[in-house]
Amino acid sequence: MKKENSSYNQILKSTTIFGGSQVLIILIGLIRTKIIAVLLGTAGIGIIGIYQSVIEMVRSTCSLGIDTAGVKDIAEADSNTDKDSLYKTIARFNKWFRGSALSALLICIAFCYPISHWAFGSDEYAIYIACLSIAAALHILATGKSTILQGLRKIPEMAKSAVWGSLIGLIVTIPVYYVWRLDGIVPALIINAFIWFLCVIFYYRKQAIKKVNISNKEAFEAGLSSLRLGVYIVLAGIVSTVSMFLVRAYISRNIDLDAAGLFQSAWVITNVYLGLILRSMGSDYFPRLSAISGEKEKVKKLVNEQSYIVLVIALPIIVGMLLFSDFVLSVLYSYDFTGAGTILRWQVLGTFLKVLGWPISFILLARNKGFLFLITEVMFYASYLLSAYLLYPAYGLDAAGIGYLIAYAVYFPVIVWAGYNISGFKWNGDILKMTLASLIFICAAFYIAHYHTGYTLAWSIAILCLSLLYAYIKLKKVFSVEDLKNWFRKK
Repeated sequence: MKKENSSYNQILKSTTIFGGSQVLIILIGLIRTKIIAVLLGTAGIGIIGIYQSVIEMVRSTCSLGIDTAGVKDIAEADSNTDKDSLYKTIARFNKWFRGSALSALLICIAFCYPISHWAFGSDEYAIYIACLSIAAALHILATGKSTILQGLRKIPEMAKSAVWGSLIGLIVTIPVYYVWRLDGIVPALIINAFIWFLCVIFYYRKQAIKKVNISNKEAFEAGLSSLRLGVYIVLAGIVSTVSMFLVRAYISRNIDLDAAGLFQSAWVITNVYLGLILRSMGSDYFPRLSAISGEKEKVKKLVNEQSYIVLVIALPIIVGMLLFSDFVLSVLYSYDFTGAGTILRWQVLGTFLKVLGWPISFILLARNKGFLFLITEVMFYASYLLSAYLLYPAYGLDAAGIGYLIAYAVYFPVIVWAGYNISGFKWNGDILKMTLASLIFICAAFYIAHYHTGYTLAWSIAILCLSLLYAYIKLKKVFSVEDLKNWFRKK
């Protein structure tokens, strides 16, 4: 008998909408990068990368994690019948984001000279970094409106604003680069931020959200609890950034820059491209979970449903990555990067534990357990750094991949324990059976790819097809063609 699938349908729909928009944004970004590379050369690409890092650093620091906390609080307020409470919550976060944008503007201007010295080794770029304060402030304001849309679970609106922002930004800024070349970089970045802000504002205003006046004191006091969660999220991000800097620095010093490039290619695939699946699901999953965070049975049901869909989607992708890692690297980068194949396979094994633990980790954020979330992140990166360091003498560069798997082997039982203690969560029989079946497919794929037994290509295709068939059978139990048709029918 087919399961009650309205929740599964919602998960798949939001994943498809937001995930599809992210794929389009990545493609638009690739086109932009290609055109800019031709117009500005490697120096231009390097300067843009540094400027974007400055904007992101200022944005994330001044936002203090209130974008994640905002999704949680707005989703909780939206689940209640008291709409005045919802409008007050939205008004509070609008004030917080405006304050964050103003602080970003002032900080970027005040520290333009130190940032210029840190990034370029001279004062020459200080005036440009000061001008980037406008872009940083606009990014925070746009993030604020997008956070509100996500908290209200307006996923199509989020997706549309992001895609239109990227596409219009591409069309408008390419002539700027063409005419002014290197001098057009800062104006183009500001224009891009302004266009994204306008696109988000357009879809935000379509929600006809009632304006409520609250005092700055009330907004500040009510927002302190959100800020406490946000600070832990920011600290977790700092731990991640510092840890990855240490890994890259160690590789470049002890091997060479080529090895650092190989590591970077494997890291981007496992944490950016495969991470896209999780980010797409999280866009709707986190606000849904936050809205029911106090109801243990509902939490258990939703996390199991999310885990079901994660396994269905991730299994064939992980199997395919394991079996055809060299091919994937040569397509996304070049043949020179196939030396990262072994690192990539070890990291993909760790990714399976990551996707299993990912739905559970959101329980910590939904229940406002920011400190525990930070502890789990510190535990992961401490395990990663230590195991990679200890394994390096025996395994060289591959230690970075093996360490990734070990870190998730340490992190996974901890996050499962945390989920159980906070909300009584445990997997149902379906998830346990799917996990066991997935492990069999993944271990078989890793063995074939890693040890290159006879008839590798034939066995690889067979294993991949079987994993696809298994995923299709499991998907069919909760989703049908009729469900797909309903997505496109007017209500």
